[in-house]
Amino acid sequence: MNARGASTFRPTRRRLLGATLGAATLPATRAFGLTLTEPTAPAKVAFLSPEAGVAAFSQPGDAYYANMGLLEIRARMHSPLSGMSLADARVAVRDDDAAKVLAFTDAERVAIHGVVERMQPLLNARAPLYGRTPWSFIKLDDRAEGGMPHTRGPHIVLPKSTVEAYTAMHREMTESGKLAVTPRGRSLLVHEQTHVLERASPTRFEPLFTDVFGFTRMTPALTTPWLDAHTGTNPDGPDVVWAFALDQVGGSGWIMPVVTFPDLAVPRMPEDFQALGVEITKTDGGWKVIERDGVPKTRELEKIAGYDAHFAFADEDFHPTEIAAVALAHWILQDVPDLDKRPLMPAIGAWARVALA
Repeated sequence: MNARGASTFRPTRRRLLGATLGAATLPATRAFGLTLTEPTAPAKVAFLSPEAGVAAFSQPGDAYYANMGLLEIRARMHSPLSGMSLADARVAVRDDDAAKVLAFTDAERVAIHGVVERMQPLLNARAPLYGRTPWSFIKLDDRAEGGMPHTRGPHIVLPKSTVEAYTAMHREMTESGKLAVTPRGRSLLVHEQTHVLERASPTRFEPLFTDVFGFTRMTPALTTPWLDAHTGTNPDGPDVVWAFALDQVGGSGWIMPVVTFPDLAVPRMPEDFQALGVEITKTDGGWKVIERDGVPKTRELEKIAGYDAHFAFADEDFHPTEIAAVALAHWILQDVPDLDKRPLMPAIGAWARVALA
């Protein structure tokens, strides 16, 4: 999931697949001086049928839909849902997502499987945990989840247009004879697989969020009626429990990054996302949202001096799971020449070499 404010929304690699698939071509067996070996075992890749995909969306104990507010559901369903109760709207959006699960064609399976398989030597060399982890894909109509790639449980959910882009790329590279040497299409998949791993092993990643990125986990989660109504549900980072001390970037006080929807009859998703820093304070009794007339005091994240620059990449710095997914995809793929000179990257690399072994 990606977000930026209504007036400051900046599409990222996960939404603009063309940017991801259009990366400069590098040899598949060498990247920035790293010599790779052949994989000891092929990648395990599964493509779920529509029936299996629907089942994966409805696991026992999944609170994904149960936490959504009406504003978010209206955005997801592209409808004002006039007269519909919140309880009924939550059922409706769940059923709507289920109806939008699609079947993969043979050509689509070949294209996506090929990207994973050609990437396997690099994963084994840079981050063996990724090399050992199975890949599982669900295909979804573009009208669901704002047309954004995301994850649910151990599955990567790709919108129809993204799947078609991989298929077109595979055809183009095959016809040009460049299929074996192109790394195109890898970044998005590694990004999403990072979310799969974050969900499967949260204790593995928490030191990255806290010791390296500088976030503090709040227990219990902090919310208000306004936040309940306006906060969007990020399938890749549903826990809105992260505080950030602004003295780390030359400021004062604390913020809690959130993604919210504005008060519109039918907000657009993701165009109307607002990435905000909610002002919070730490007291002897715990954490508290700073409010004015029942509305939290907020600032746009990218207008908080030093916040974007604190991280290696500012693409999706509204949640530590997203910050990690962006940075680790670059660290694994080594697709940015000045990578080690970026903020936090030496510490991220030190963590990754141990945690992702």
